[in-house]
Amino acid sequence: MEYFLLKPFEGGCRMKMKNHDKDILICSMEKKGEEPDFTLSPCPLISNRFKELLEQYLPNMDFIPCVMEGREKPDFWAFHPKEQAVENARFCPDGSVSAVKPMGLLPVFLVPNYKKVSYVINLALAESLLRRGYVNLGLERIETLGGEIDE
Repeated sequence: MEYFLLKPFEGGCRMKMKNHDKDILICSMEKKGEEPDFTLSPCPLISNRFKELLEQYLPNMDFIPCVMEGREKPDFWAFHPKEQAVENARFCPDGSVSAVKPMGLLPVFLVPNYKKVSYVINLALAESLLRRGYVNLGLERIETLGGEIDE
């Protein structure tokens, strides 16, 4: 199985969280610009079209709507994929993931680290993202570890 690090959109608009409710998030636009399909600021959020794609892979995943102030419908969604144990990953000096053990057919998962949280997707989801023309998120191929973590 091949895996990719999902890199957040740099630049574009900047959002600020107005509440931290567990049922709905409310954000305000701090800086106008191109809206991201995936961002980590102010929290991990995906766009409506990314959510639609992810629902095809994970129909039972829960999403929390994020509504921009002054709008009625959600523009973004918070999501919480399954975590992979830190022991099953290798990291770069900056804290991002450089290699992971396979997680079966799970298309997206996160790897927590004391420096940063990394979101990892499998090849099938990466190809789906690229076929649909998502331009405001990055993908970086990472290594797949075998049975033991290589030191």
